[in-house]
Amino acid sequence: MKNIRKKALFIIDNVFYKGAFLNEELEILKESDIDIRDYNLISNITTGVIQNRTYLDYIIKKNSKIKFRKIHKIILTILEMGIYQILFLDRVPDYSIIDESVKLAHVYGNRGSAGYVNGMLRNILRNKDSIEVDLKGKEYLEVKYSHPMFYIDEILKDFSYEEAEELLKANNEKPPFTIRVNGLKTNRDDLKKSLEKQGYKVEKTNMSKDGLIVLDAFNIFNTKDFKDGDFYIQDEASSLVSEILNPEYGSDVLDLCSAPGGKSTHLSALMNNTGNILACDISNHKLNLIRQNIKRLETRNIKLKKSDAIAFREDFKNKFDYILVDAPCSGLGLYRRKPEIKWNRKEEDLKELSEIQRKILKNASMYLKKGGHLVYSTCTITKIENEDVIYDFLEKNENFEIEQIDDKDFLKLYPSLNNTDGFSIVKLKKIGD
Repeated sequence: MKNIRKKALFIIDNVFYKGAFLNEELEILKESDIDIRDYNLISNITTGVIQNRTYLDYIIKKNSKIKFRKIHKIILTILEMGIYQILFLDRVPDYSIIDESVKLAHVYGNRGSAGYVNGMLRNILRNKDSIEVDLKGKEYLEVKYSHPMFYIDEILKDFSYEEAEELLKANNEKPPFTIRVNGLKTNRDDLKKSLEKQGYKVEKTNMSKDGLIVLDAFNIFNTKDFKDGDFYIQDEASSLVSEILNPEYGSDVLDLCSAPGGKSTHLSALMNNTGNILACDISNHKLNLIRQNIKRLETRNIKLKKSDAIAFREDFKNKFDYILVDAPCSGLGLYRRKPEIKWNRKEEDLKELSEIQRKILKNASMYLKKGGHLVYSTCTITKIENEDVIYDFLEKNENFEIEQIDDKDFLKLYPSLNNTDGFSIVKLKKIGD
């Protein structure tokens, strides 16, 4: 594919300035006629620049003769791409990085822009072994690992400085490719053997009994195992949510915020296609995603309903034995998979989301039968979206109590400690009317 870096430039520009999602942009690219090596380079550059934005801009500010705010955004992105490649990529020759960057500056700038880019990158190349972040404390963490300060403040409530730094490092690393075995079609050992026969290297997950880590998942979507519905792509932390709810056979289950259906279909497998699962979502598009997964995984006990979790439904009252509230959240536990979240979430968003979460949990509590169980989960680690929501709910609802997980009120999972997405899970029981 020609103009590899031009395509990378477009993707980064779409993500930073037009609200696009990196994974969706890369998926569109993957479906085009592109060589796998070209795709991997574009994926590496785009992901790396988005992950390391603050650090790259810090270097630009220290080395630029032009004030940072006066650099045109396209030229800025070209510089970010060039610096990332010089500092982080070993297989791309330095002369090629600079040459391609200058060509882009010629196309999207002018002769002066090209000269500016050329001079900047050559200077950084000469001094790359001596580049340091001349800051201390939280400001060092913010720049070195390119994380928003409100996130750093949040994790320092629970972690030491050294532990927080390890989490920030982990957030910038590539996550494992984890799949969840569909127990309706096969079992973990048999699927592992099948994939290994096809040349894949596969390991069992440590916490989820249904998880496998595929070390090199190239072309795995073309395998018969995937097409036959033997597995679903799902992080280990996400898989644990359904296992912790652990509904009995024949139960009535509500998945209140179910798209794209990974947890609903997992619940179906855990129940061996018995009982009834009602999977709800407000979006027709997302309901279609669930429908597609139901078909491929061959679940038979899931019914779909378009429903807004924030709006109370009288027809759901006291109807369900088990309820899953995988609440809409900030997604701050997904930095490894969706690095753009660093730049499109703000601290004030957390407060707004926590109010939505409280409304959804209140509704869900009234849908649960006495003696029933409810799991509340989020793919974020913030207290405002988890502990604060739950403990406030318990203060106002004495007919609920926490069922501890591993002797803890909350199961908190972190990339640095568990090699999973960042997740929070709590299990409640309704002990009175």
